[in-house]
Amino acid sequence: MNIDDCKEYLDEHAIRFDDCDVAIIGYDQNGYIVYSYDKLVAVFILQGMTNDEAVEWIEYNVLPTNAGQCFTIVYS
Repeated sequence: MNIDDCKEYLDEHAIRFDDCDVAIIGYDQNGYIVYSYDKLVAVFILQGMTNDEAVEWIEYNVLPTNAGQCFTIVYS
């Protein structure tokens, strides 16, 4: 999904992670960006992390950022 195609539908507070646009699979009914968990892992692997490091990074640095609002992670 090209983020530029849906910017008008996004909430102004929607969280957009740097260099992770390829992991975006859409947006939800609140206008928050929807990320694919598996694609986020792949992004971080391409940035030089191992699979385990990428999963750990997401679990400890990405998911807690949400605290239930402003973006959605889809486990696939």
